[in-house]
Amino acid sequence: MGMGFLTAGGKCFCMDDGPGVSPAASMDRLAARIAACTLCPLSLSRTRTVPGEGPVPSPLVFIGEAPGKTEDKTGRPFVGRAGTILTGLLADCGLLRGEVFITSIVKCRPPGNRAPKRDEIAACMPYLKAQIALLSPRVLVPMGRSATMTLFDLYGIPFPSFREVRGHAHAVRDDRSGRGMTIIPVYHPAVITHNPPARQDLESDFRKLAAFIRSSPGDRK
Repeated sequence: MGMGFLTAGGKCFCMDDGPGVSPAASMDRLAARIAACTLCPLSLSRTRTVPGEGPVPSPLVFIGEAPGKTEDKTGRPFVGRAGTILTGLLADCGLLRGEVFITSIVKCRPPGNRAPKRDEIAACMPYLKAQIALLSPRVLVPMGRSATMTLFDLYGIPFPSFREVRGHAHAVRDDRSGRGMTIIPVYHPAVITHNPPARQDLESDFRKLAAFIRSSPGDRK
């Protein structure tokens, strides 16, 4: 497997492991690169990087915006309150957390849990592209407006508004492998921590995701 990506700083890193090297081993190497990354100022304030976790390859990939305080301490994605909510929503879909890969657009916590800046997202984008290539997903699930906008921009999909695209399936094709994928945006699980009435919309999004998974049984394999 050979993959080369140009970073935001103009440097190129290559995930070129050759034949016989598993995607899981390549993902471990990628996580080590992320741990040593200094491409943007987020590296100065982080405690730990949060590359993501789950099976490799994985047919289902959930993508948040950025790590929070608990994630920054543990190095694991979605382990705070939003993670508890996500685990419950996955269970409602008939999924165990260990059956899906979970990551974020940026791999370091922005100070004060602010939204990541455009240059920070650009610096991390080669890592996300490499992860998607290694995971070979059938379904990408961006959680929240920022993650959705980033993925739609990556795959050249028009973004009229988050309200119009969430809960709907959007077919895309990976420009490197030619593999077809589906993007299904959902509300971020954290939305109900500051807007409890949004729970109904959040659960509706995950019901639609579950219906899509049931109609595509290969996504579980």
